[in-house]
Amino acid sequence: MKRINSILNTFLKTKKGIQNTAGNLKTGSKICLALVASFLFVITACDEEAYLDKKPHTPTDASFYTSESGAVQGINAAYDVLQLGENYERAEFAGTVCSGDAMTGGEPGGGDQPFLQEMMKFSTVATNPYCINMWNWMYRGIYRCNLVIYYISEPVEGFNEDLRKRVLGEAYFLRGFFHFVLQRNFGGEPQLQQDFDGELKGVPFIDHVLLQEEWNQERPELSYTWERIEEDFIKAAELLPRQHDAANIGRATWGAAKAYLAKTYLYEEKWQEAYDAAKEVINSNVYYLIGENSHNDPLIVTRLGKNGTFETQMPPYKWIWQPEANNCAESIFDIQHMQTGLSTFPEGQEGNLIPRYYGPRGVYAWTINVTTKEHEYTEQDYFWGFILPTKYFRETAYHDIGCFADGQIKDPRYKLSVVTPEDKVPFYYDNEELRATYPDSVFVSPYYNHPATGYVTWKYFTDPIFNNIRGSLGDMPQNTKMFRFADLLLMGAEAAVHIGNTSDALTWINRVRERARNSGNTGYPQALSSVTLENIYAERRVELAFEGHQYWDLVRTRRAQQVLTAALNYQFTECPKGQVQEQFGDAFQKGKHELWPIPEAEIANTNGSVTQNPGY
Repeated sequence: MKRINSILNTFLKTKKGIQNTAGNLKTGSKICLALVASFLFVITACDEEAYLDKKPHTPTDASFYTSESGAVQGINAAYDVLQLGENYERAEFAGTVCSGDAMTGGEPGGGDQPFLQEMMKFSTVATNPYCINMWNWMYRGIYRCNLVIYYISEPVEGFNEDLRKRVLGEAYFLRGFFHFVLQRNFGGEPQLQQDFDGELKGVPFIDHVLLQEEWNQERPELSYTWERIEEDFIKAAELLPRQHDAANIGRATWGAAKAYLAKTYLYEEKWQEAYDAAKEVINSNVYYLIGENSHNDPLIVTRLGKNGTFETQMPPYKWIWQPEANNCAESIFDIQHMQTGLSTFPEGQEGNLIPRYYGPRGVYAWTINVTTKEHEYTEQDYFWGFILPTKYFRETAYHDIGCFADGQIKDPRYKLSVVTPEDKVPFYYDNEELRATYPDSVFVSPYYNHPATGYVTWKYFTDPIFNNIRGSLGDMPQNTKMFRFADLLLMGAEAAVHIGNTSDALTWINRVRERARNSGNTGYPQALSSVTLENIYAERRVELAFEGHQYWDLVRTRRAQQVLTAALNYQFTECPKGQVQEQFGDAFQKGKHELWPIPEAEIANTNGSVTQNPGY
């Protein structure tokens, strides 16, 4: 604690200029988090092993957090947890690879990211770093939120009241979000109790900075944690504005809090409450789908080709994954990123690392032989090649939504989500001779990173106009889209069907299909005339493909074993480099793999008061 006091005192004495301007920490229209993260990380990371075991704060903290600039820096530090591509954002890949819709991929040989491979193969253990990082960083974020809430939960003299309420609302929202992620991954939903013999417990809900005698937390009843998450989102919605000014775009809003409240209710199968919360946001007219009939203006972007920059029009479903769509009208909650040109990697930067993971591992492109000076057509490294769409996904997902006809997938979202071996991707030759000679798009090398499926993900692909000026591997400008309006429409439709309101359900699912139809010229997907839960499940799978939702949808609806078993019909495929195992559902154990194991170190750090999940 002496070290913390020393750091704080030094900071407050020598960095007053930073503190005076912290309320305005931003670049352009983005909230800027790097500065405060580098400072507050030191303050909050003194105990690296147990993130439930946080020491009480000190009197010095009061002068920092009760100032407007200090409180803003404090909440920025909580947001910063979400930006950590290597510690948080990539962990959401598990929601895709565990569903059977994509393989992990990575570098050639199949050994890249072994711990994500472990999750895909349902062999996760309690020392898996993905589990450890998720647990540690979510609780670190909760700790940062609790510091803010403690100091500004009541009016503070000299502190603008509107700003105080906004920051407090952001703290409640983020605390609810962090607990939601923990509960989904480690705690489970009430309807799963029947598969776990009633043994499920909630994750500890931490609503204050713990005193020493509180360090050994126990896991509460499952319903307790869910109810506390609800309370945080309700409080956040009461405090947050519907929209922010340009200087604060990207911060949590009323709509984000209400939407996550709806999602919380959905996970608990509180159908009426989920429907009511979703409908309130849907009818607020704050959000809409880019490209639906009433919002289908041309979308023009500037890109880089062999002859320099040029303007091109993009279909709506492709545009929403571009940097130009950061915080757009269908972004309910984005993780904020921007390109700064900084070379720090993998952390300490504002750019997004996820596009590096998603892009194709190898492409066929031209090079110049250094000896002969002749042009050679070769396989070359490009991005990292993770999240490879499987045959199971390609051959079932679009059939299930009625978009397979004449031997072809007719849904425009297919070619805007999946790169096939027949497709090209943008490419820019640094060498002037090659650039003048060859096209500025190249074929993907489909099996470059064998074992591979032959297909690559389009979402988050980074155009050369951004890739060429990055300062590091992760310096990409796209936001990570955590909650899109399409997700809310389909959640609302699901809840509506459960309460018998098929009229709203049909309207909302058809809005999603309308925007998809407007993203191409195939006439698909056609509007539905009636709607069932199966229609909604299938639509979610396609609309939200590779975004980390599908596995958790299977879990919460108790369809995981059924679907993963069916996927075994596509377990092995043949490619030019040999047989590939694409499906691992035969290793799935009902009543175990719906959850992640509690990190082994956390059980030890709490002297066993935090208990392990069944089966691990």
